[in-house]
Amino acid sequence: MADKPPIDLYIAAYSDADAARADWDGLKQLARERVITVDAMVLVRRDADGKIDVEDNGHEVGVGATLGVVGGAIVGLIFPPSLLASAVVGGGIGAGAGTLLDHHLKSEIKADVEDSLPLNSSGIVAVFEERWVTEIEKQLRNAAKVEKHQVDADSVESVKAEAAQSGS
Repeated sequence: MADKPPIDLYIAAYSDADAARADWDGLKQLARERVITVDAMVLVRRDADGKIDVEDNGHEVGVGATLGVVGGAIVGLIFPPSLLASAVVGGGIGAGAGTLLDHHLKSEIKADVEDSLPLNSSGIVAVFEERWVTEIEKQLRNAAKVEKHQVDADSVESVKAEAAQSGS
């Protein structure tokens, strides 16, 4: 639908975990103050073995735990399962999540993640309406690298609806 705002997926990479946490806390504060609206947001860490751990899912800035489930579903779609340290991430989300990113874009993003999040790094993965681009990019100022991809708004809504129904 033409009346739906574009949705962007951000992957911000940090060599310094404290810098990632500072930007993360700033994004959560902007959401709490209703300066921005968050669709999904997770703080991740890639260890020395290449495994991704979700350190925080930002659920307190959204609709209960639903935001955390949506963030987990999105992380599960982007990162290859072999990279995830937790099998729980992305679980319980079905058809809507599968259409969030087309196969080509998923492959592109996975390659970007491999390049963007080197071993022993941190990252922020976030989904926002494009209208918040100025605020988001300002807040990700400590990132060594920021990748931005457009995702399907209808599919994001499907993932959020499924997350809400899952009771998480």
